[in-house]
Amino acid sequence: MEAYAKSGRPFFHQGTPAAAREMMQASLAAAPAPVGLPELADVVNESIEGPIGPIPIRRYTPVGAAVGKAVYFHSGGWVVGTLDHADSVCRRLAAQAGCVLVSVDYRLAPEHPYPQPFEDAYAALLWAAGALPGPLLVVGESAGGNLAAACTIRARDEDGPEIAGQVLAYPATDHDFETASHKEVGGRNWLLSTADMRWFWDHYCPEGIDRNHPWIAPLRVPDASKLPPAFIRVAQLDPLRDEGLAYGRKLVEAGILVDADCDANMLHGYWSAAGLVEAATGAVTEAGNWMRERLHVRAQAY
Repeated sequence: MEAYAKSGRPFFHQGTPAAAREMMQASLAAAPAPVGLPELADVVNESIEGPIGPIPIRRYTPVGAAVGKAVYFHSGGWVVGTLDHADSVCRRLAAQAGCVLVSVDYRLAPEHPYPQPFEDAYAALLWAAGALPGPLLVVGESAGGNLAAACTIRARDEDGPEIAGQVLAYPATDHDFETASHKEVGGRNWLLSTADMRWFWDHYCPEGIDRNHPWIAPLRVPDASKLPPAFIRVAQLDPLRDEGLAYGRKLVEAGILVDADCDANMLHGYWSAAGLVEAATGAVTEAGNWMRERLHVRAQAY
């Protein structure tokens, strides 16, 4: 937080999407090199076809035999974020889970508002289900967590591919800005604010789009039964904390197996600090272990 303050970094809602993307690229270039990245067998940039056009992806292959695959959606409020921003987390998850992980460079709002980012996400899920062997997981951070959860709902409702589990890191599950966590920390501008989230939502779902649809706000799904088991981690000092935990409770109430927890004193996006911050390293490691276990459980049924 001190480093951000010294850099004079503006808040997302104070500028344009183009300015926000430039700021994110500058932050990535100025950040220290990731610490303790695991060895992988291969990392390859590819492209797949989607309903709107080509979708860039990055495929991470672990050392040794892979048990299944995971599709990952990056953070960034549906407006910013790239494959590079998610690279270190994806490397850690692929290695820890022992699976092939596909990171998806879905289209971004406001140039491509809902449903285009979601259509890209679901198309990538369908591609991975058919093109790669073994059971399937879906993973996402923040807005990517929103897309991941929404994909599981769509897959269930449309008899899509079977998903062995969903990993959601500080997911955006609703557009309610009156939660306790929004009121407690949303005005403090600790890397993400309530004003930022309003800005992101307005770009992703402009006027005329029904934000209550469960493919947009997964927390509003009327029936959460038959959704995949979930691993959910939220940050204590994050405006999105309560909606992530609420989604976990909704799944539990529907009889879904859920591993949910709140990491104390962490900020939104803390998984990117894995290797530097103990709680972040622990959360990503736990996620990878959970992924590995789910894949092995499902692989036994194949």
